[in-house]
Amino acid sequence: MALRQDFRTLMRNPSFVLFTLSSLASSLAYWMLRTTSGWHAWQLTHDTAWVGIVVAADMIPAMLVGPWAGQLADRLDLRRILMASTMASVVLMVSTAAMVGMGLASVWLLCAIMMTNGIIAGLSQPAHHAAVGAVTDRPQMGTAVSISSILFNVSRFIGPAISGIIIAGASIQASYGSVALVMVFSLLGLFLVRFRPTVRMTGQKGIINGLAEAFHYIMASPACAPMFIIFASAALFLRPIGELLPELADLRLGGDARTLAQLSSAMGLGAIVAGLTNMVGGIRGVVRLSFVGTGIATLAGLGLGWSASTPVALIAAGFYGGAIAAGGVSIQTALQVTAPEAMRGRIMGLFGMTFRVAPALGAIGMGALASRLGLSQTFTLGCALMMAVLVVLSRQFATAKRGIIAE
Repeated sequence: MALRQDFRTLMRNPSFVLFTLSSLASSLAYWMLRTTSGWHAWQLTHDTAWVGIVVAADMIPAMLVGPWAGQLADRLDLRRILMASTMASVVLMVSTAAMVGMGLASVWLLCAIMMTNGIIAGLSQPAHHAAVGAVTDRPQMGTAVSISSILFNVSRFIGPAISGIIIAGASIQASYGSVALVMVFSLLGLFLVRFRPTVRMTGQKGIINGLAEAFHYIMASPACAPMFIIFASAALFLRPIGELLPELADLRLGGDARTLAQLSSAMGLGAIVAGLTNMVGGIRGVVRLSFVGTGIATLAGLGLGWSASTPVALIAAGFYGGAIAAGGVSIQTALQVTAPEAMRGRIMGLFGMTFRVAPALGAIGMGALASRLGLSQTFTLGCALMMAVLVVLSRQFATAKRGIIAE
């Protein structure tokens, strides 16, 4: 009953609806670009290490700009940050499509483009997470985060399929152009939405001190601390499996861009189910979802690495995508609901940095290992390391459950 009431309240809020539609368009563009750039890198090099480097070029800049981005989100107008970053993304994608059309594409140029995109995304991500609290009230925050997660993963399901069809039926250039068009719709939504005033960060606190304050808040929480460690470990050891799907589609399954799109969409479909599970479980269920979801993702990642046929790989991808999303949404929900308003930008900045940087570092390492050991063996190593982390943290499960209820 409470879930139904929260949903009705949110749907009657025009600012939340407009912001959610804008976020959906932005997420759709994100997954379209991930699929397009990954396949583009593979076409240019046919080298797993280069695919990992291109992924890293998109994600690692978040580590460099993340500390400033969190501070900006806590100090400046959220709407202006989001509109400026979205406009920059549109210009970048239009330029990319033009350069590909002129035959200027190279793996080095692709790395530079994705690095620029990573800087833009890194600057906007904390503001985007913090903005959820500016378009909804605290009692509906958990439901709002779950809805955002579901739609993010709906786009994860649809985006790769759209890109796969465009690449196979038209060209890489057309796919980049389509990303730019979708971002225009996101910009329109941001232009119409109105954020309520929020508590802003005050004082002259430096970047390092501000970030340290947010990190201390997370690690001092009996519930958030173990969940965040699990999330960071999964980002390093498990999420790179999803970044290496182009190689899996080609080398192990003998497929093409459509196979890659099918695998990515299967992961997205599983993640949609995970979002619904998180919404039904509410804030009290996030700890269990974090531990159990990551455990299932570990087993599914192992199955994905050793899949010998496309149907088996699609089933494994569905479980992998759903389970790993469940863990990510759990810690995101816990942080969003419990974070002080004036610190939310920095806290979600840490979340965003981990979400983007750890998979990038993992993709570089696993991509290099896969070139030497093979995909299956590399995936097995990542899953074994993740399982070890879960075993160590299992002793904190009961304490974390009690902690989330208290907070």
